[in-house]
Amino acid sequence: MRTAQAALLIAMMPAALLAAPVGAQTTQVAPPTAAGPADKSQEIVCKRERETGSLVKAKKTCLTRQQWQYVQDTNQQFARELNNATMSRPGGQ
Repeated sequence: MRTAQAALLIAMMPAALLAAPVGAQTTQVAPPTAAGPADKSQEIVCKRERETGSLVKAKKTCLTRQQWQYVQDTNQQFARELNNATMSRPGGQ
C-alpha cells in the first residue's frame, strides 16, 4: 500500500513543479484605466517562468489574479498532502 502511495505522489510531482515556478517574474499586461478595473480579481497578470536547466529559455503565462490565486492554493494543498503522506508513522503504517 505504501509503495502505491509513493508511486502516485511521484507521478503527480511534475505537475506541481510546472505549476509553481521558482523564479517567476510578474508583469501587468493591461494598463490600468483612469478609474482602474472594477474588479481587481479579473485583472490579467503575466508571469515569465524560466525553464529548468536553461538560463535563457522562458515561458510566459497570463492568467487573471483569481486564477493565479487558485494555482497557488492548489500547489499549497498538494505540498501539504505530500508532506503528510511522507511523514513517518509509528508502528510502520
